[in-house]
Amino acid sequence: MMRDDDSFYEFVYRTFYGFAEAKPEDIGLVVSRDIRYPLIESIQDPVIVIPVPRLVNDKYVYEGMVFENTPERRRDMWFLFLATLYHLSAHAAATSYSRYEKWLKNKTPETCWHVIDFVEDTSADRYLYHKDKEIWKNIHAIETGISAEQNNPPSKNQREKNRRFQAVTESTQISNIRNMIIESIGKDGYHEKLLSVADSLYRSRELLQRPVLPFHEHHDITWTPKVEQSGFKFKLSSIFEEQADNLDALWQENEHRRNKIIRRYSKHLKGLNFDSVVIPQGNLQKYEKIKSETLPMLKRIRQQLRLIANLADDPKIDEIGYIDMQMAIQAVASEGQSTEIFERDELRRGEEAWVILIDKSASMQLRFDRIKEFAVCVSESANELTGKSDSWALYSFDNNFHIVKDFKEKYNQEVKARIGTIENGGLSLLPDAIEMSARVLTEDPRERKYIFVITDGHPAGYDRIHEAFSKTVKKTEISGITLVGIGVTKAISRKFRNSARGTDLKQLVTKFITAYKTAAVDV
Repeated sequence: MMRDDDSFYEFVYRTFYGFAEAKPEDIGLVVSRDIRYPLIESIQDPVIVIPVPRLVNDKYVYEGMVFENTPERRRDMWFLFLATLYHLSAHAAATSYSRYEKWLKNKTPETCWHVIDFVEDTSADRYLYHKDKEIWKNIHAIETGISAEQNNPPSKNQREKNRRFQAVTESTQISNIRNMIIESIGKDGYHEKLLSVADSLYRSRELLQRPVLPFHEHHDITWTPKVEQSGFKFKLSSIFEEQADNLDALWQENEHRRNKIIRRYSKHLKGLNFDSVVIPQGNLQKYEKIKSETLPMLKRIRQQLRLIANLADDPKIDEIGYIDMQMAIQAVASEGQSTEIFERDELRRGEEAWVILIDKSASMQLRFDRIKEFAVCVSESANELTGKSDSWALYSFDNNFHIVKDFKEKYNQEVKARIGTIENGGLSLLPDAIEMSARVLTEDPRERKYIFVITDGHPAGYDRIHEAFSKTVKKTEISGITLVGIGVTKAISRKFRNSARGTDLKQLVTKFITAYKTAAVDV
């Protein structure tokens, strides 16, 4: 069922983890625009990668099939997507790939994966059947529809593959192996029994010469075919119809919003040196793991914020007004606290817009290698500090400008998943990133605007970039935007009028929060 506040990614995450009865930190799920078929990456700590449809020449391409851009044909496409989502969710619940880590050694990888997929698909299929028989029936109807060649006549080669597939399905020997696997589930010696079955199938590999269904797991991106075929029409029960219609509505809304954001930022690229504007794909597992690791720090942050909020709300405090940012940042840098940073003013401050800008270049990694942890901490802090998701945006940059969170986006699982994929690498187009942020803020109607730049203060990427940096800093400050540099080197104090420096994760987060809250105090 679709919720009022649903988005496409929220729907996918909730369905996948809910059906698997798992938490995001237990299993990685990546929803990707860069692959054509679902992948399961790694043995020890597997990550499931699910593709989304691509619009090509006003037609949708998904898992090797082409669907006309009509409500009826898009519904068939989403049926295939749901089969992928539930099949891989069942694997997340029932499969333990790590058990095969030693078994794989000194064997042919492709044959091994045929064996492993057969064994684990049997367990996943059993999970589907017992979890929800209607969903199980729909997936089997899709499997039958794909192998029944409902559309175009098959080629001689394809007919041979289908004959082999049918032979495998009807094989008494294969049926016996499946039954043996199912009967062993939950019993003593199950792990050893599976490895014994795997050994037997590896020796009798001719039994497993079957085509891989498009919604089943692949293990190598090179398996992608060169030419797509026309998508099939499926006749399924009401549960998939309702979910497919929900997915279609959410996807159309998501794509409209995404394209609007990309267009808005792309028009600001003129004169800048970025390769492109990017909305990164996400990995919710990485975010949740980092959040769990930094939980003690996050708890201290919340306690600190509550204390500051209580102080600011105290009616006896009458020394708080507009902030002298230069004095405020000096107080932060010296780790002091002074009420002289406030200018008395009876008027309440206007609405504010905040940009958090993270330098994720390769040079930053040499000086600070916990960029994701920092991003998680400052995002959680910003969301709690502002109380409004539309009052802050989060960007990162290297050769590209990455929109991790736009002002108009909620701080939801989609955004959190993007934070989980922030990685160091590339050049540091620092002046371009500040200029891009300033251009976006210029369009914002809110009265007070701030850019917090987390950087090592060493731009790199083109000739005379240091001159461009100095000019951009001055231009930004003259425009009325408060620019604050929070850095990991001494250079930060020389290059930003308002600056604070930290040498580790805890110091940097503390400096950010102090500067952020100092500037944000409102009475």
